[in-house]
Amino acid sequence: MIDLHIHSTYSDGTANVIEILKQAQTLKLDTISITDHETCDAYEELSKINVKEFYSGKIIEGIELKSRYKNKIIDILGYNIDCNKMKTYLQECYKETSREKIQEKQLEEFYRYGNEYGLILKPIENLEWDKKKDWGSRVFYRELKSHEENRLKVPEDLWESFKTFKRDYYHIEGKMFYNNVSNYYPKLDKILEIIHNAGGLAFVAHIHEYSWMEDKIEELNEIINNFNIDGIECYYSNFTENQINELINYCHKNNLLSSGGSDYHGDNKPEISLGIGRGNLQVPRNIIDNWTKQLNFV
Repeated sequence: MIDLHIHSTYSDGTANVIEILKQAQTLKLDTISITDHETCDAYEELSKINVKEFYSGKIIEGIELKSRYKNKIIDILGYNIDCNKMKTYLQECYKETSREKIQEKQLEEFYRYGNEYGLILKPIENLEWDKKKDWGSRVFYRELKSHEENRLKVPEDLWESFKTFKRDYYHIEGKMFYNNVSNYYPKLDKILEIIHNAGGLAFVAHIHEYSWMEDKIEELNEIINNFNIDGIECYYSNFTENQINELINYCHKNNLLSSGGSDYHGDNKPEISLGIGRGNLQVPRNIIDNWTKQLNFV
């Protein structure tokens, strides 16, 4: 098995690089990729340690980047990237608006809604959070739930699950906490350009997670017809078997590469385990056999 979608403490995961390597070794994962958000810093650490001391498998250098598409955000996974080049490209992309500024603006918007709805919230300037790693949405949700009085002021399903809050209440226009920061992120064509210029392959990540897409296949058709996409993340912790098979068949039909991973975040997504996702994820090694002509490993 392999896992090509993993987050470390260099973005919003809670397991450090060595902990991830040790887990991957215990699970006998053949190949992994650490795909932190907007950073390759994990690979700088890997270059300074004896990786084989902790993990005997293969590592594909990866990253996950947010992009703007139709004034919405979709995530793109980049694999086999040159991390030094990618670092330079990211500095250029975010020279006017940093990740920290984006998260600050998002949190401010959530607070504006919160005040309108009469929620009990700690003053925003008193919140303690890491703007380089945390997300404004998670910070707001934690603060919202830290006051039991807010429970009666929001829908019950929103209160019970951050995933529901994210999927159903701030990603969809017109919903209670709709928050669109897509204009602060590079356009999809720019993200694909920097991945390819860094020597990488670009994959659309977790397509079925985008609740604003009414017809996922129709959107995929539009994306691959208009943008230089190399593949699709077909295997994912939250996908059903039917969704996985549909995406695999779609890739075969459209001559696209397949990828897959757990989207492991450690304690930030405790229901998702490395390698196996919710317990039944199995990403086969042979899906990357078709990559070998373009990637630097055998």
